[in-house]
Amino acid sequence: MTRLINALFEVLVLPGKLVGWLILPLIVSVCLTVLAAKVGWNAFWQWGEAIPVLGRGITVNTLTDLQWYIFAILSVLGGVYAFRDNQHVCVDVFSAGLPKKVQLGLRLFGDLVFLLPFCAIIFWYGWSFALTSFNSGEGSTYGGLMDRWLIKAIIPVGFALLGIAALARAIQTLRDIIAAPAAGGTESR
Repeated sequence: MTRLINALFEVLVLPGKLVGWLILPLIVSVCLTVLAAKVGWNAFWQWGEAIPVLGRGITVNTLTDLQWYIFAILSVLGGVYAFRDNQHVCVDVFSAGLPKKVQLGLRLFGDLVFLLPFCAIIFWYGWSFALTSFNSGEGSTYGGLMDRWLIKAIIPVGFALLGIAALARAIQTLRDIIAAPAAGGTESR
């Protein structure tokens, strides 16, 4: 069972691992935006026909949009990676002195009562949010990136991955509670 859950976690964090490389285009985009502001450029490249995502050219606004697109992708998909490795924000300070079984019980409670329903709600509304954007052809109104539905679709995808990870960790935690000795120590995972 542990091997199956670990394999599932590896699949769930793969998008987070892959998008980690987006930090490089983010740095380039920020540097180009700063350079363009200093030199007074607005358009880098322009062409006649609109192409998906980019529209009719690459401008400073395109780069600005690209920056928040990348940041959103890194945050949402990287969040699953952080969750898997227990590097996310949590309230361990309150449970650190409690016995191991109580800590595990609190983790299970938090995952099932708070995290899993939150992920389901965000997935549900995020899906309609992205679908509305797709159906309306939403894009930048100030010359930035087009096809906003692409970035909005990251929300339900990311929270679906996080929800599956929460369910997998809940199963793993339940297994740990059952396997933990009754007089468990206070050491935390």
